[in-house]
Amino acid sequence: MSGHHGDGYRRGRQVEEQREPRVGSVYRRLLLIIWGLGAVILLVVPAFGVGWTGIFAVVLVMHAFFAGLIFLDVRSLRQQGVEWGYSRHLWFSSALVFPFVTLVYCWYVARVVRRENERRGYTDDEAAEADSDSDDETREETADR
Repeated sequence: MSGHHGDGYRRGRQVEEQREPRVGSVYRRLLLIIWGLGAVILLVVPAFGVGWTGIFAVVLVMHAFFAGLIFLDVRSLRQQGVEWGYSRHLWFSSALVFPFVTLVYCWYVARVVRRENERRGYTDDEAAEADSDSDDETREETADR
């Protein structure tokens, strides 16, 4: 006897066979792209003779984006079932102040996602297949247009 009962709980083989979905960081790649673009802009701004106020403005805007995207990424991961605790506040607030926190966060969140997926029973091979499958589907959709 498996399936749903009147009380809303699932029982039996259906529960045993079903795995939790994979965890994925939504904004990690975007953070790296924005960090790289911000670094290039930061190096180009002094060439135009803008001065320290221009450099400060670029850094301020970059850090606001970093903190916002880290906040959204942590919220997304928490919605997927990853427990962060209070360190999520440290990541967000330190991204507002320190320039290399974004790179450390990207490295750390990759480890968290890998660890959580391993806990859920997924291997790195399945992750590579899932990424390539989604890339293939995207290519097919673009080719159809």
